[in-house]
Amino acid sequence: MAKKNRMRVLVVDDDPLVRNLLSAVLHDASFDLDEAVDGHDALAIAAVRPPDVVVLDVMMPGLDGFEVCRALRADPSFVSTRIVILTAKSTPTARDEAFRAGADAFFTKPFSPLDLIETVMGARHGAA
Repeated sequence: MAKKNRMRVLVVDDDPLVRNLLSAVLHDASFDLDEAVDGHDALAIAAVRPPDVVVLDVMMPGLDGFEVCRALRADPSFVSTRIVILTAKSTPTARDEAFRAGADAFFTKPFSPLDLIETVMGARHGAA
């Protein structure tokens, strides 16, 4: 059960090592966490336990991160959910596509855990 005033973060990545790293970093920062292994899983979990922030990989089987981002943005119940894209795709085209899909922030792998925590924490105030 989420503690009062703690942010719920949904970590979405098909790579279990990356997912575990993200969860460890964010858990240490005292967020309530859910994990999803792909885009379909992410949408199902978000529907049951709406996140404050989604940390979303792009390259996944099935629905990719851009598709998940667009699906969340199309659903009015996620209007205040902040979406952070975290991907190995470091091209300007990927960055542009992330923001066109509705992302609030864009990180490339490898990433700074401190920068990610600051971005997720900033989401509480709409500053992601």
